[in-house]
Amino acid sequence: MSLGLTAAPSKAQRIYLDAVLEHAAKGSASYYLEPEGPGASGGFAARIFSLDGTLKAAGSYADANYRIAHGHFVFYHPNGAVESEGNYVQGRKDGVWTRKDALGHELAERVYDAAPLKNLVYTLAQNMPKYPGGEKAMVRYVQERVGKTKGNIMASFIVEKDGRLTDLVVSGAEDQQTADQIASAISSAPRWEAGIQDGQPVRVQMRVPLN
Repeated sequence: MSLGLTAAPSKAQRIYLDAVLEHAAKGSASYYLEPEGPGASGGFAARIFSLDGTLKAAGSYADANYRIAHGHFVFYHPNGAVESEGNYVQGRKDGVWTRKDALGHELAERVYDAAPLKNLVYTLAQNMPKYPGGEKAMVRYVQERVGKTKGNIMASFIVEKDGRLTDLVVSGAEDQQTADQIASAISSAPRWEAGIQDGQPVRVQMRVPLN
């Protein structure tokens, strides 16, 4: 029996997806997802259908909200034949993906490597890094240790995945000694809450005015 004829799920279970399989409103959806709950090997299993009920894909997600593909996935042609098959790692294809045409003939494999993305520095993340109490609290922390300063002082740094700060640069201070004092105060401040992208902590570049 063709997998393309798989019975469609009830509308109450549907999570609507856009053309690139991201969550979307029903009116702009190209597909919908049927949650199947915890999978046998961990994660959360799901099937994805086109709006006419034809099976598009089946695979595993890392989260119960079905936003981060993680684990084995199989995609299907409209006639039910396997289109491609491989693994996701935290929302990104990884390793060897096999591919076939609609008649089952093998096509060239595609190889994906998610590793270079691990150290990617974001300037905008879905959840930006947060300092305990907010950025104003960090400014107060610095002022309590350095005192009031002149100039339009700006601190630039990367918030690492564990909340540490790296690549710290202080600009706009009236002299180098003041800049060094500010940098030392920022370095001794409590750790930030890391930025989050696709459910995972990421490195984020930040610029914080200190006046």
